[in-house]
Amino acid sequence: MSSKLVFLAILGTLVISSLGDTLPVIGILSIPSEYDEYPANLFSYSPSSYAKNFEAGGAQVIPLQYDMKRERLTYLLERVNGVVFHGGDTEMIDEHGNLTPLGETMDFVVKYVLEQNKNGNYFPLWGTCMGFQGIACLIQGNWSILTNDCLGCSGVNHNNYFDESYQSRLYADLPQDLRDAMPTSNISVFSHFWDFHWDTFQNSAPLNTILKPVTYALDNKGLKYVSSYESPSIPIYATQFHQEKSTYEWNSGYEINHGSKAVRLQQYLADFFVDECRKNTNLFPNVQEYLIDNYQLTVLKKSAFSSIYFFPSMKSDFEEEEKKKEHLFLRQQQV
Repeated sequence: MSSKLVFLAILGTLVISSLGDTLPVIGILSIPSEYDEYPANLFSYSPSSYAKNFEAGGAQVIPLQYDMKRERLTYLLERVNGVVFHGGDTEMIDEHGNLTPLGETMDFVVKYVLEQNKNGNYFPLWGTCMGFQGIACLIQGNWSILTNDCLGCSGVNHNNYFDESYQSRLYADLPQDLRDAMPTSNISVFSHFWDFHWDTFQNSAPLNTILKPVTYALDNKGLKYVSSYESPSIPIYATQFHQEKSTYEWNSGYEINHGSKAVRLQQYLADFFVDECRKNTNLFPNVQEYLIDNYQLTVLKKSAFSSIYFFPSMKSDFEEEEKKKEHLFLRQQQV
């Protein structure tokens, strides 16, 4: 090989390496649609606030559709630098306690993340609200640790209190004024009914061998429940609260703290996770074809989200495909 070709090859490697360092790619798992206009059997969705949240930290974002075939999902997991499970109001288990299709996909991803980290591939995972609940339950192996008894926790700004006996990686570099504000100034948005009791989480195995609760909140009757956790040994992080709303949601139907400290906490958490994803060495050379920006944003007047990405179902069943085509045609005619 000529010296010129060697130089170009090295340069190309350096460019790809540099992009891998500075432009991590995060996959955000979609969930079944909760909107009549976009039936759940035809569409999944992700609120745009989650993509914006991590794009603000310098990441590129692609959708991981929960109904993808495992081969396609694995193809994407092998190329992204981290995964996010976002919030929502859909079922991860059915009335018999079995995993729903969404729950099965989340379980597949959690197992993939654990295996990757076990094998030395630093692979971060983030969960918010429903994602926070799902990760912990899937690691525990059952859902009995999750209780539906959080009073006054839906659509409120709450305080977060630190477990001072543990030095968290997630909050290690948090500016002191934000650390002081989290337990005193209600700068985080909570919107949930289910919760993990602090003591139950602490004492549940195998959960407590992998995850450590790092902050807690109190409901209206004084119940102490976990509000964020992390793994001391691998890059798994999750919050019960919705810090992305402080910057990117305005029509939720309830009060959101948009103050400067709330917005700065959002940016801190986004930066933290994106920096964690920078440590992953996966490369995604053709990422432009997969970016979430390739999908059209939709605004629904009755939605709690400012804007939403909807993704057509990836099921291969012919009947479902025909229904999807008919639905899209009717929507176009209405427009």
